[in-house]
Amino acid sequence: MDDFVVIDIGGIHSIAVDFCNCHHVRPHTSQLLRAGLYPATTKNPRTAATFRVLDHFHMLSFMSKISRFEFYGALSRLIDNTGTSPPPYRYTAFMHMIREWRHLTLLKRSGRGHDPAGVEGTKEGECAVLCPACPQPGRNLPENWEDAPDHKQWLYTLFLGIDANFCLKRLDISNDVRDPGFNHGYAYIVEEKTFKAYLQEYDSKVPPEPPTTCNNYDAIKSANSRGGKGLASSGAGTVDCSRHDMKQPVSVGDLQKGERYVNMDYIYLSSLRQNSPKRIVVSYDIACQWTRNLFQRCDIYPPNSIHTFAINYLIPKFHLPAHQPSCHTTYSFNYTPDVGRTDGEAPERGWAAMNPVANSTKEMGPGSQRDTLNDHFGDINWRKVTGMAGTLFRRAMEAIDERAKQVMAFTEFDTTLPVESTSQWTLMVQAWEMDPTQPNPFDCTERRITEHAVRLELARDDASSIKDLSQVVHEHMPPSLLLTQGLELEEQQCHLRTDAKVLGSHSTDLQIAKVIERANRLKRQIDAWASIQHLYMPAIAQLCTPDESDTLTSAVKGELFLPSQVLDCVPVSQDLLEFEWRLRFAQAHDVLHDIRRLILVRSQIRNLVLGVQARIDNNVSKYREFRTALVRLARPLGKVGWDSEIQVLQDQDVRGLAARESGSSEGRVAMSWIWRTGEGSGDFDPAGPRMQEALRIEWCRSRARAHRWQEECLLLQEEMRRVKDFFSWEEKKWVERAEQVGPTLEPVLAEGLHAYAHRQAVIRDRLRTHCELVWKDIPVAMAKGPGLPEGPDGQKYCIECH
Repeated sequence: MDDFVVIDIGGIHSIAVDFCNCHHVRPHTSQLLRAGLYPATTKNPRTAATFRVLDHFHMLSFMSKISRFEFYGALSRLIDNTGTSPPPYRYTAFMHMIREWRHLTLLKRSGRGHDPAGVEGTKEGECAVLCPACPQPGRNLPENWEDAPDHKQWLYTLFLGIDANFCLKRLDISNDVRDPGFNHGYAYIVEEKTFKAYLQEYDSKVPPEPPTTCNNYDAIKSANSRGGKGLASSGAGTVDCSRHDMKQPVSVGDLQKGERYVNMDYIYLSSLRQNSPKRIVVSYDIACQWTRNLFQRCDIYPPNSIHTFAINYLIPKFHLPAHQPSCHTTYSFNYTPDVGRTDGEAPERGWAAMNPVANSTKEMGPGSQRDTLNDHFGDINWRKVTGMAGTLFRRAMEAIDERAKQVMAFTEFDTTLPVESTSQWTLMVQAWEMDPTQPNPFDCTERRITEHAVRLELARDDASSIKDLSQVVHEHMPPSLLLTQGLELEEQQCHLRTDAKVLGSHSTDLQIAKVIERANRLKRQIDAWASIQHLYMPAIAQLCTPDESDTLTSAVKGELFLPSQVLDCVPVSQDLLEFEWRLRFAQAHDVLHDIRRLILVRSQIRNLVLGVQARIDNNVSKYREFRTALVRLARPLGKVGWDSEIQVLQDQDVRGLAARESGSSEGRVAMSWIWRTGEGSGDFDPAGPRMQEALRIEWCRSRARAHRWQEECLLLQEEMRRVKDFFSWEEKKWVERAEQVGPTLEPVLAEGLHAYAHRQAVIRDRLRTHCELVWKDIPVAMAKGPGLPEGPDGQKYCIECH
């Protein structure tokens, strides 16, 4: 009989252990494991840790991102917090044990202990936690899904998101020989040897990246490509499931010098090897540039499956405004059919959860870092899986509500317009949706100064200045981008302020929660931006006071201290003043254009006048704020003559072409100045092409909003079905593993394998049952209200004009 001393979970002790030495003797390691002690070595173990302490640290590292060193230090202080009787030093042993614990737990939960092939038989990505809502043939798709009619094929689309993270860097410490990894492409990070061999062979064969045709963060990408000193990797690239924010199997890899295409291509193609749906939508913040020669590069690489898929490339919604205007419709999730309300920003949300780990992983060896990141990615995926019931429920309730609003709004708008016009626009937008080379119905042909054109000019200026390192204050945030993001934060504050005012005593908990969640995100963004702003404007530190208000108030009313707001109080460089002037001047023109367009639309929409009027009022308010900033900037910059173009906007100026000022007679009607300023502004005619273009663009946008919310409802129903089917498949898989436990195994081992497999099967059954309970009312709610697919042929939209 084994004889052990039980140790306390909170301590690091020197103890005496009596091992069993009878004729049925087992290795000392096995005796320790059966007693709940994990040995630090496999031969002649002298150090062990309790399962509880390893499990405790494992979970704590997921939730708090605590490092091994900090946890070990906490245990040491629990034993002796005076420094007079420190416990024996066991930190090195603890590092080895927790790393092995992570890996063995990964293998156990993936069923590798039940497979006769064992660890050596593990395939690529086999240990990854899969997304139950994504289409997976053989697991959660109907048997005849490939033969489904065309109007249903889009429901089996896989949505992927690509991005890079330059926080997950690693210092040039150790190497793969001294610190090899346990995980060889089993989960999320690509197999290292194959990846390095690929880079060595194809890095020189891939043609240089062509000059950019878009203002897609050129300055930042140039800065990133400089940051390789002292680093073994400058960051990591990833492919995520972009509707459910989960890491894809074998879809994460190191970057050596910036976001090079050769690295990102390998990660992307590695992810495609794990998937088999015929239709894929891929989002990437530089998709407009990355895809230009993607297929030519793929022809150079080893054989791959990219040509077997129907792939649509888009740009995430948050990143799209920073691109040139031509990208705003071509790569837009809002205007592209069959994507629902997907935003493509999943990788960004995933990086936010992983960035706190970067402080500890950047100083690890290559194998330790890969194993640790794999473990954290798996935990994030598992938390997404267990929260799937609530996540899809919330999305479904929002989609049902918004579908009704947007379909009704479009229907009312559509009925106010001539049938001849809407029929023509329908054919035009359908032709563009089928073939993007056709004329884009969302594009405006009016030539004018735009904020995006100015951003492009500033990005090019920054790219030139970055070549002179003495001018670089912050490697990831040039001054023009600092101000661009500052103005975007100001815009978010404005939107949040408007939505917060709507809240009242009758607001639901969900409505209040959404506003507070937005405020929390905005506050974090402002704080991160302000930390960099202080490098460019150090004098504003004297204006900052401790903010003791709640998060919502702080996010809505917090001062951004933009140059135009503080130039009378603290010194501000002329460059920053000039940058803000150029951006504000372009913003004023953009807003005037929107005001003119909305006034034209208002003149045709009687039933929706209140909604359009609110948008006009919002733009008027923005214009006045921009002009106020321009007035403050004009004096120190010596700007003159600009105010004849960007005039004071009075309430009586916001009127239609044929409308007259209050109190004036028909014979004294004068066109408001807003119709006479800007390029092409004199061409507006109530019955002319400008009016038709304004109405067409607004009609197409309204139609797109209604369609996307209809698609979202259909996608969510399909995803809910897939989730339940996936849990059923997993349950069956674990039952099969239990039944396959070999009779030749030792009874105690066979019993453990059998019990563990059935426990996992029960967990899947509980997850499926929980989803069914939470979603039980969703089908009925989905079947009510406007905007439902109608007819036995499964017609996708009931609002489409034919």
